[in-house]
Amino acid sequence: MAQNRSQPWNPDRSWADPFIAALLLVIVLLAGGHSRSRRAGPHLVEDQASLQGRIQDVVLGATHSSALAPLRGWSQAAGAAADPRTASQRSGWDQAVLAVHAAERGDVAAGAGLIQAAPGAAGDAFRQAWAWCYQDAGSAPAPERYPAVRAALGGGYAARLLEARLLAKSGGDPRPLEAQAQAWAVARLAGLGAAGLAGILFALAGLGFAVHLALRPLPPVPLPRYGLSGRAVLIVVLGWFLTLMAAGPMVAAMARLLPWIKPVYLPLVYACHALAGTAYLLWAEGVDLATLWRRVAPDRFGAALASGLGFFALAFAAVLAVSLTLSPFLPGGQSPQKELLEFLAHLRGAWSVGLLFLTVAVLAPTFEELMFRGFLLPWLGERLSSSLGAQRGRRLAVAVTGLSFGVMHMQPLGLPTLTTLGIVLGFAFLRTGNLTTSILVHGLWNGGVFILMRALS
Repeated sequence: MAQNRSQPWNPDRSWADPFIAALLLVIVLLAGGHSRSRRAGPHLVEDQASLQGRIQDVVLGATHSSALAPLRGWSQAAGAAADPRTASQRSGWDQAVLAVHAAERGDVAAGAGLIQAAPGAAGDAFRQAWAWCYQDAGSAPAPERYPAVRAALGGGYAARLLEARLLAKSGGDPRPLEAQAQAWAVARLAGLGAAGLAGILFALAGLGFAVHLALRPLPPVPLPRYGLSGRAVLIVVLGWFLTLMAAGPMVAAMARLLPWIKPVYLPLVYACHALAGTAYLLWAEGVDLATLWRRVAPDRFGAALASGLGFFALAFAAVLAVSLTLSPFLPGGQSPQKELLEFLAHLRGAWSVGLLFLTVAVLAPTFEELMFRGFLLPWLGERLSSSLGAQRGRRLAVAVTGLSFGVMHMQPLGLPTLTTLGIVLGFAFLRTGNLTTSILVHGLWNGGVFILMRALS
């Protein structure tokens, strides 16, 4: 990108202050309107069981195996969620999964209180099948309707058990389907257990890396310097954030005129605001992209790789600790990034999946690290250090930019975990002085979440 200015920008306060106030007002109004529309507008109907529901299906199903009898108490605790009084906040198909498990353990009354939530025509077919199997009421649904029910239930243990009960009611032998359902659940519980064990080992590696950092303090590394004034920084950041908020509606309007771009909607949204934000920064600082990159990533990639893997383990341990601490206080046990996780789980098409993976694992980490760690952290750290001292100033800059990073994602439930990740990314940059390290950690994090959610789905 070509250089557009000869020196860092210092706008005149006579017009800059009113302009900043106007930007803030527009952002507040847009944010308020977006929040109200989400609360008042119709919610998307979920067409199948969520990741949380499918994982619970695995746990409840697998622990019916005699080989896993010691885990039956865990299964009963998980099954307590089938109580209609505690399951009402779950999605309709999650409640449908729990209704099958409740009926299988003999609590038909609890199951009957859950079956009404399943939406759509598949929900009607599910209720008909459930009543026929567990209440001897009505009649069996037409065979051609069950594939939709099976898919909506997640194709797991509950779906297979319901199919087995339908087969038994028609005079067939349900045992092969029951064995198939049991094998499906046990295999997936083993996979979840292996993933959990790997996560524990990785978290321990992160704790070990934290001890290593504490025992080997290094002198502060030089950070990039910026000549922008405070007003210029505010205009750049607020202008980019306004572009971020406007990118979605802009690309949505384009998609209505050009329907062929719908599969690449999210990558286009991100590319729009990322390119615009980079352009704002380059213009205001008066440099080209190559010059800015040499400023923020002066060292070789190999050194950044070694540090990046350690900081990635540390980020995992820190975010895991925060998530476990806060999970009892989240409504309905929801994941802090439930909407994102559900979107990743339901994404279809190799082209769409691949392009979105490149967006979240490459484009997003590169731009966000350039903005938050490559630009805002050193700019703020230099100014805070002048009044608080180098160490305190830099640490406060890490905290402020970490919180800003969390707020930027506009996911209230995810704010604590995203802020924790942002703080670790900030310390990675402070430790190495190389933006490649924090980009690597960020990319591994996003890419790992993406792959894990796809695998679980």
